Amino acid sequence: MMNTRRGSLFGVAAAGLFPTRVSARAAVPVRHRVFVCGWASGGPAIYDEQFNRTWHLSSKDELSDGWALPGGGIVFSFSRRKQRTAGVIRLDKNKQVLWKYIAPDQHDNHSCQPLPHGGFLLGECAKDGLWMVEIDPAGKELKRIRVADAAKDMHHAFRQVRKTPGNTYLGTLMKPATYEGNTLSGGHAYEWDASGKLIRTFPAGLYVAIRLPNGNTLVSAGHETAEHGLVVEYNPEGDKVWELTGQDIEALGLRIQMVCGLQRLPNGNTVVTNVKHGKAIGLGNGDAPKAFEITPDKKIVWKMPATTSPYNMGNMQLLDVPGNPCEFEVFR
Repeated sequence: MMNTRRGSLFGVAAAGLFPTRVSARAAVPVRHRVFVCGWASGGPAIYDEQFNRTWHLSSKDELSDGWALPGGGIVFSFSRRKQRTAGVIRLDKNKQVLWKYIAPDQHDNHSCQPLPHGGFLLGECAKDGLWMVEIDPAGKELKRIRVADAAKDMHHAFRQVRKTPGNTYLGTLMKPATYEGNTLSGGHAYEWDASGKLIRTFPAGLYVAIRLPNGNTLVSAGHETAEHGLVVEYNPEGDKVWELTGQDIEALGLRIQMVCGLQRLPNGNTVVTNVKHGKAIGLGNGDAPKAFEITPDKKIVWKMPATTSPYNMGNMQLLDVPGNPCEFEVFR
């Protein structure tokens, strides 16, 4: 059963690396401290409420997924396409490497979701199949579940994969794969049971699919199509119950390109990242923030300015909201 504790901020500040600030009333305007990484991000970093970088580790690797963890330190996935090496790195609060997991047989990986057993979930992509892989707190493999037969483009299959409190797995495909002789199309999110059996296909999904506390699934569609917007929320019956479209983006005076990371906050707002990749959508001369927070009725309450960094910030975790990321309490 899902843990729904919401009483306090999770303990990433224990050693002083990630200090938190708690106030009796909400600040006006809304401000956030954030942990960021992602494709072409320049490395994992933390920014304070004034958008100043307070912590950074330089890296030229492709870091599609990363998390600030309770007790201090971070974990992030890495992919080095030319070297055909990928995996996960766990750092302590002093940037010291605690361990490094290297995916076997030149598998690619772009995920490292924290799990209740203290380990992490990876989504490995290879010519011999697509795999949901769980590793333990020390970076050792616990189990490996095959969820597709092959990837036609192993580097553009999974990005962020997610385990759900119901012991199922969510993953989106950037490019096609095969499953029991059938094609799994790119641009869709999929759900598999604990044994790797495909149990559900979503109409959209390119970068991440997230199971929300109400049972709905929030997906990052990457780019808009005639059938769906950039961000879509589906109920358990598969009906679209909320979406963010290009028309919405234009109405907000924004200009964005590719939506990668998402985070649904306890207040119902959604944080959306904006990555410089592909065709721009929205207002031609509009503001192009690195990320923004939007209410359910599509009002902007917070933006990270484009001037914050010359790098992308496709993976983002707000550090000043309730929830333990190791207990399915941070929805990103």
